[in-house]
Amino acid sequence: MVGSANAAEMKEESLVRAKPFRDFRKKKVLYIPADLPSRLLQKHLKTNAAKGKPTLFGEFYLFKESVVLFQAMGAPLAVLALEGLIAGGAREIIILGFSGSLAPQFSIGDTAIVSRAWSEEGTSPHYFPGKSVFSPSPDMKRRVEGTLDSLGLPYREAELVSMDAPCRETPSWLKKQTAKGIGLVDMETSAVFALAEFHGVESAALMIVSDELRPDIWKDGFSRKDLRERVKEYFFPFI
Repeated sequence: MVGSANAAEMKEESLVRAKPFRDFRKKKVLYIPADLPSRLLQKHLKTNAAKGKPTLFGEFYLFKESVVLFQAMGAPLAVLALEGLIAGGAREIIILGFSGSLAPQFSIGDTAIVSRAWSEEGTSPHYFPGKSVFSPSPDMKRRVEGTLDSLGLPYREAELVSMDAPCRETPSWLKKQTAKGIGLVDMETSAVFALAEFHGVESAALMIVSDELRPDIWKDGFSRKDLRERVKEYFFPFI
């Protein structure tokens, strides 16, 4: 009975409908939730985009082949902005994001393609009640991997958990995640994968590790020079 109730809830049309963002209609969306303290990404976007616009939903930058959604941080804001882009014709979403490491095999500056995203955010349950794990689109994931392979850039796969409250990443929470084999944490990926699945669009996520969480310490690497170089190597080719 619960399963059939959830299915009916998913099929029910919303009273609120997303509206397209005028002048920012492209098939491909690059979603970049955050920037480095140096503002490296914002400077690159402002210099190279054909058009840019700040909005309540984040910043939009128009390129020949894509639209960049920039600094719509957190699952609710990300999904709200992406709903409008999907309404305007977006069919592909690539997340270029920063994540925390929960496992020793991932260090600051490492890169990973997300293989599965576990939901601990509050947005994806509104799209898929009762579902807690979401996956990228296989074809989109392969295309991101193909781009990295063509550039000779190494990467690994990782399972990731998305959660809403970084300041509540406690030792017991960390232990629970690592027991499930989860290596990374962010705030958006599971919700974006859920949104993409709901609307039948493709999605994938490429992460650069920006900080490390261990049982006794948190190590912040956002200001490190090597992280800036990783952004140039791994994110700029997609933009």
